[in-house]
Amino acid sequence: MTDQDIVNLIRDNKYSPAMKNLYTYLPVVKKFVLKNNGTRQEAEDVFQEGLVIFCNKVTKPNFILSASINTYLYSVCKLLWLDELKKKNKTIKNNFIELTDANLADEISDDIDADKPIKKAQEAVMKLGEKCKELLELFYFKKLSMKEIANKLGFASEKVAKNQKYRCIEKAKENLKHSSI
Repeated sequence: MTDQDIVNLIRDNKYSPAMKNLYTYLPVVKKFVLKNNGTRQEAEDVFQEGLVIFCNKVTKPNFILSASINTYLYSVCKLLWLDELKKKNKTIKNNFIELTDANLADEISDDIDADKPIKKAQEAVMKLGEKCKELLELFYFKKLSMKEIANKLGFASEKVAKNQKYRCIEKAKENLKHSSI
């Protein structure tokens, strides 16, 4: 499968076959992270983040793949790992950027920076209690009414559910203010 075939699959929301091909790049990223003070789990997390950034980028109408997917994904993951090492105050053992296109490095850095607000919001929500997370998921993602949420979660009324939703959002906002990302 060509790189363009993979891009087309992602654009057509056919993630399963695209991911099968993209996961063939994981061992290279894993080797790099392990060689540079990381664990297998950290390597997999970095790779997952890299995939999210890549998929988000591919779905933009003006995206043109200017390097191979292998190069692009590896570069994204290296930049993510460098960022992680900076947070941990550790150094990297080999040269960080071996990219042929300096613009690609800038582009990838921009994509990573653009992804940070999303990560902060995710972190803020993940710190909420299970009931809050479930309530927000039912309301925002499953689009249930407050009456349905009240019944499902055992609240006395939809007004109680609405008040709880407000408290959950306020707690998420507070978590966001203290976010570490």
